[in-house]
Amino acid sequence: MSTRNLDRRILGPYRISHHPFCDQFKDHVYVFRETKVCRGCVMQYSGMIFSFFIIVVGNLLGWWHGLTEIQVGLVLYSLIFPTIVTALWIENRKIKDVARFLLGVSFSLAFVQFVFTPNWLIKGWILLNFIPGYFYLNQQRAKSNNDVCNHCKEFNNMPYCTGFQIYADREKIFLAQAVHGGIHDPFALHPDKLEE
Repeated sequence: MSTRNLDRRILGPYRISHHPFCDQFKDHVYVFRETKVCRGCVMQYSGMIFSFFIIVVGNLLGWWHGLTEIQVGLVLYSLIFPTIVTALWIENRKIKDVARFLLGVSFSLAFVQFVFTPNWLIKGWILLNFIPGYFYLNQQRAKSNNDVCNHCKEFNNMPYCTGFQIYADREKIFLAQAVHGGIHDPFALHPDKLEE
């Protein structure tokens, strides 16, 4: 099994439970029914869903009809700013949670503006701001995670340290099922069910 492939499945940016199952990352996750999920992802996706609902309702009620595209752009920047600040200077997880929620709101707002604006300059501006910003924030998140792992006594065992062992077991199950048929998603299994 390729370590690179395992790392990609474990740390994929669209998985909501990509942190290791260990105490080093206990402040990075929420626990729902014994399932650990990334706090930042939960808050970001919640912000996206919430804001889509508000955008649709607000549009039906005419809340946004008086806003210019410049005003919408200023709102976007004000929503993104807390994430930039927390990524660079603030370690408090609760403040980071709020910033991630607002970032999710900004993604939805940017998407709606990009789709519905007839102005190609605005579309270009959104792309030039959001795409590099997205990759930069992902890079910062990866650096933050690496900093935690680099200071762990089990770092030399990666990706078979205690925190990643469950993921590694699930990857083996997935590969075995892919070869023998009957593929299921082992990442959906509770750790106690891995041996079954």
